[in-house]
Amino acid sequence: MSPLMRRVLHPLVLLAFFALSVFHTWPLLSHLKGFVLGGREDVYMNMWHLWWMRQALWVQPQNPFFAPLLHWPLGAELYWHTLAPAKTLWGVVLLPWMPVETAYNVVLFGSFVLTGYTSWLLLRYLLERAGHGPWLSAAAALAGACVFNFSRYHLDHAIAHLNLSALEGLPLYLLCFFRWLDEGKRKWLVGLALCALYVLLCDYYYLVYIALFSLLWVVAERWKRGPLFSVDMWKDPVVRRAVVAGVAAGLACVPPMVPLLLHAFPAPLQIHHGDSDYFTDLYAFFIPDTRSAWMTEVPEKARAFAQDLLRAKMSGNAEESGTFVGWVTPLLAVFALWRGVPDGRRWLGLGLGFAVLSMGTVLNIGMEDRVSPVVLLIALFVAVALMPAWRERVWRRDVLLLMAVSIWLALSEPLTAFNVPLKVQIPMPYVVFKQVVPLFSRGGMPMRFVLLTFLALAVLVAFAAAHAGAWASRRDARLGMAVALAVALVPNVEYRGLLMPVPPVPRLPQVFDEIRDAPMPAAVLTDNVQGQWEQIYHGKPVSFARLSRLPVRESAMVDSRLIRAAEGMRNAFGTVSPQEREEMRRYLKEHHFKWYVTHLFHPIRHRFIEDELGGVLVHQDGYVTVYRFP
Repeated sequence: MSPLMRRVLHPLVLLAFFALSVFHTWPLLSHLKGFVLGGREDVYMNMWHLWWMRQALWVQPQNPFFAPLLHWPLGAELYWHTLAPAKTLWGVVLLPWMPVETAYNVVLFGSFVLTGYTSWLLLRYLLERAGHGPWLSAAAALAGACVFNFSRYHLDHAIAHLNLSALEGLPLYLLCFFRWLDEGKRKWLVGLALCALYVLLCDYYYLVYIALFSLLWVVAERWKRGPLFSVDMWKDPVVRRAVVAGVAAGLACVPPMVPLLLHAFPAPLQIHHGDSDYFTDLYAFFIPDTRSAWMTEVPEKARAFAQDLLRAKMSGNAEESGTFVGWVTPLLAVFALWRGVPDGRRWLGLGLGFAVLSMGTVLNIGMEDRVSPVVLLIALFVAVALMPAWRERVWRRDVLLLMAVSIWLALSEPLTAFNVPLKVQIPMPYVVFKQVVPLFSRGGMPMRFVLLTFLALAVLVAFAAAHAGAWASRRDARLGMAVALAVALVPNVEYRGLLMPVPPVPRLPQVFDEIRDAPMPAAVLTDNVQGQWEQIYHGKPVSFARLSRLPVRESAMVDSRLIRAAEGMRNAFGTVSPQEREEMRRYLKEHHFKWYVTHLFHPIRHRFIEDELGGVLVHQDGYVTVYRFP
């Protein structure tokens, strides 16, 4: 491939992923201004992040990880929080030219374009390294990149989580990681270190993901060459380069990690995501989620399962249910393994291993966490059948036959105990994993490991496209490229979703002009993250802060009766003594709270604000209710 063609190729790939991103996120591109993708509470928080980064780094330079205008008058720490500086730093550049909702939409849309491109770079390298031609590799890599970029995981999280939608750093890190192991050139070492830092500044857990992936890859590579621990282990160039890579990435991540560690004790409170919240049901890998376009086509029983799973297991968070791997896409992976993939068993093992981790602490099948022990027999049968080291054992065929008969008997006559069908909970590897790997016992989300399953699936699909294209190229090279590109249609069709929710941002009533123009000192008591988002307009301190984890220093304020009442906690509206009433009114006056802004009117809360806090109703509409304090 000539240098000119290489320069043309990259813009073409970016253009292709721009067009595909428009398709998968539609109608986002036609609703950039006045609307916001998702409209969930996390979205309002992320819009505030963009505004805050500009305030902290440009308008009034200060520490961006401490927001004095939140949790007023205490201030809010943003260290153990999904601030995602790598993405929200764009607020410094974009906000002078566009509204905050447009900036948010542009940054999120850009993540899809960039993730497609960096995935393509990684997969093209793996294909060319395996001996496929440059043009065929470029075409086949597009198919694999679509699997990772437009996975149900990515499309579902786009409606709520800017940090989790920022996937572009992961494949770029792996590209530098593999090229450093293969070539040992310094530029790739620098690249992987910078990519690790970028990943950390998108999401803390993604750094753990790439570290875990790198460790497992090197361990598997070492096993292929000989015993893992031996006298000559440190003579292995792969081991030496892996150690250097770990040191380089660790040093690059020191600056943001130091404040994290300094604020790790006492441990922040897990107010939103506790231990092992969300996990993947076995059926959920093959039944479309509620945001999938296939939801309207599948049988009623499958639709009911997906809806019940969302209600029962995901607490109504649709963005956490994106684990559907497809029907034809996994078959393409099987085809690739049959035709041959360098390190194919390794990619398969990593993909299946991370899928198992995503299933949480106990096995769930059809929303049942108590299953027949025959499941263990089936799993053992598959392990014996697929384990490469056992294929030449003379006993393997006899053991498989005996196990097959046992499974048939167990399925034909249910296993019982005390005359009732025996059901047991089957523990999964994540039970141990979350205790061994740092951070996961403090609010890890096991189902999100499916992201790495999609990465492995993307590699296998890219090789499937390359094999299909190579077969067609025997007749005509252009036909081979067309076939490889046609494979990309499969994930784009299987993973397509419903139209993205792009609700309008609220239009603030004129009372907010009064709040904005009021002289300082003045503060706003408010009830949820929309009150935090409104700070972008009025600029006054607010009592609320949407934090991923609550620092212990702020818990006393959040638990106070006044703040619980402002946020609508039912246990705050009991009988108020004269002393409590006086203390709450004194607190409001001392800290200059002039208004109370609530986004949910309730008669009990209304009486509390008027009778106990002395508030006067000054505005009410379908969006907001505003009180003024004397």
